[in-house]
Amino acid sequence: MALNEASLLFKSNLFKLQIDELLGEVAVAANSKATQDVDAALQQIRTELLAMESTAELTMDAATNHVRKLSKAATGQVFGIPFPDPAPAAGLALRMASAAPDAVNVVGSYPLGMAVRSARGFTVDVLAQMPARLFQERDYLDYRYFYKRALFVALARVRLQGSAVGEMFDVEFALLRGDTRLPVVQLRPKRGARRLARLGCTIRILPSVGGDVLALRRLGPDSCNVRAALYSAAQDSVATPQYNAALAGDALQLTHLKYLHETQAACPAFARAAALLRVWLGQRTGARGAQQLLDSGRLGGFVVTVVLAWLVRSPGSGGVAGARLSGAMDALQLFKGAVEFLAERDFAAQPVRFGSADAFGGAGGAVLVDPSGRTNLLAGVAPWELLELRMLAQQTARDISHHSDSRFARVFLSGALADVATRYDHVLRVEADLGALLAARTGHVDAARRLRELEHGHPAAAARARIGELLARALAPRHARVVAVHAAADAAFAERTHVTRRHVFYVCVVAGAQAQRLVDLGPSPDAQPQDAAQFRALWGAKAELRRFRDGAIRLATVWGANAMPPEQRALILPRMLAFLLRRHFG
Repeated sequence: MALNEASLLFKSNLFKLQIDELLGEVAVAANSKATQDVDAALQQIRTELLAMESTAELTMDAATNHVRKLSKAATGQVFGIPFPDPAPAAGLALRMASAAPDAVNVVGSYPLGMAVRSARGFTVDVLAQMPARLFQERDYLDYRYFYKRALFVALARVRLQGSAVGEMFDVEFALLRGDTRLPVVQLRPKRGARRLARLGCTIRILPSVGGDVLALRRLGPDSCNVRAALYSAAQDSVATPQYNAALAGDALQLTHLKYLHETQAACPAFARAAALLRVWLGQRTGARGAQQLLDSGRLGGFVVTVVLAWLVRSPGSGGVAGARLSGAMDALQLFKGAVEFLAERDFAAQPVRFGSADAFGGAGGAVLVDPSGRTNLLAGVAPWELLELRMLAQQTARDISHHSDSRFARVFLSGALADVATRYDHVLRVEADLGALLAARTGHVDAARRLRELEHGHPAAAARARIGELLARALAPRHARVVAVHAAADAAFAERTHVTRRHVFYVCVVAGAQAQRLVDLGPSPDAQPQDAAQFRALWGAKAELRRFRDGAIRLATVWGANAMPPEQRALILPRMLAFLLRRHFG
């Protein structure tokens, strides 16, 4: 017994030493000798942004022409305003102006000491707060704020690319969380800037506004804030929770930074634990191609850091009386507690809220209300992404509890990047026509459907959601789970609003207890005519009308005979998936 206890103690101490060594290698500390070039570049970027010239109020067309002329003169390139999808309608009566930001601050993981370096480097976010005078009270409606935001982003790029900053960095547009409503300016070190390039630092300029500029009370999950004339044909008001969350996110970034800073002060090991969570998650999102997991960009290091803060600080759940995790815990204990929480928590059935946040009581889907109680940080995160995160956390929790010599590697290194073929029962490659998947954009427009698709912020994201929802509905009777629908590659920024002809997705499925069942029963056409019509629409010619031994006449899909051998039964689920994908997505 004593020998066994000594062995476990040795392995536990070794695990802690390995974690200390890991953080020493990957953690990025601001204002250190290693990052002095980054800090100098950030100061130069701040100076250039604060020196941006003001632009008088212009019409939409005049603003577009103005940006094109400035970009050609300052950079030699011609680029326009990175408007979201949908772009402004011709003749839209909206006048836009721009000016230097009121404040420029470094935000995110870097100033908090939580940034970690991966194979792709690390990212530093710079917040540029746009002046309140540029906006009107009702700019939260109909993309007005996003159009004005896009103008600021374009002029910020012109300023940076045409300055000395542009000599050190490649300056381009990018999308925050893959959302066309949220373009940012992205700076990557040029090869000539060797020390910056060696660090692999990417800098993003994130526009923001003060919390009093937007009517945050009108940005709840049930509010509809897109009422443009193009969609007036919609019979019912369609709630826009993701649109509202994108607006609120711009207004609350400093609030979130302040809350995490306070948490760090109350819990000495918080930053190290958050860095471990980012390493853990990064190992599961860093692979490319079919191994790229959790790839929407909306479920990243910030979300898991907020979850950790909730566990430490939320009354009855954190480092106060009745908390789940104590502020006196070390980094490994906090990391383990957060992983175990992610492994067991269903954010849809058990929402996570800071305070009461009553406005989100009836919000559909997963809910993680931010510390201000104003927005849902999981708005736009697909159900299969959360299911995938939960499965990964469950495996990690088991690995941490198993005192083996490979524990560290399985949690933080090679074990995290196991081939998807070993993680899922079936992986299918889908090449789909986005134009066929999504609602028409011209001619006869299904307004309600178009609004629901625009909610996702990107055509490919809307297509992913449609594929996942349809397959989940079809496979539910077999208790099979669609765990992931991943885009094979990110669309180029220039194609962000284009419905390209073909797009590739990977569908990952975990088989359920009924995966090898031969017959799926549907509704009775006489007793349930509406359900029967939906069943036929789903299965097409595969839906057959059959009489069963009890005398019931029901629709059904048949996938084989009783004499089918086991190796053929194992292929029933992929045959079903292939049939559905061909029928609905070409």
